[in-house]
Amino acid sequence: MDRRKIDVGLSTFLIIIAVIILTNDNLVEGGAETDLGSMFLPRIVAGLIIAFAATIGIQSLKSLLSGAKAEGSEEIITDGFGGIFVYIGIFVGYWLAVPHLGFLITTPIVMLAIAILLGGRNWVPMITISVITPVLIFYGSREFLRVFLPTWTLT
Repeated sequence: MDRRKIDVGLSTFLIIIAVIILTNDNLVEGGAETDLGSMFLPRIVAGLIIAFAATIGIQSLKSLLSGAKAEGSEEIITDGFGGIFVYIGIFVGYWLAVPHLGFLITTPIVMLAIAILLGGRNWVPMITISVITPVLIFYGSREFLRVFLPTWTLT
């Protein structure tokens, strides 16, 4: 299966959904109103989705249009489902652990486990991203959105 075709299709879909989020003011009814407005975070996320999806889609489209032969990393091996079950197991474990261990403890562990499952080899960037991203999300959601994510409990 050619990964480049999937990348182009998924990128197109994500960009269309993100444009709908950017242009529709009626997506949020009620909710927590912040100083920045209730659609601030969804619009920021939609903008990031457009940027990232466009970079992936454009690279894959260029490769497809040039007629270049698919490299090893651009072929998706569809034999076996072991990785999928491990991936689902990690997220079920995360879902069960977050209420007890908290967001800041479980999220870096899960991010690192997923990176290892996907074949990550550079430990320093994997650990750095796995720690910095949840910390930024935790404090950003608490300070800017006034959304309190689960914390450690001993009960």
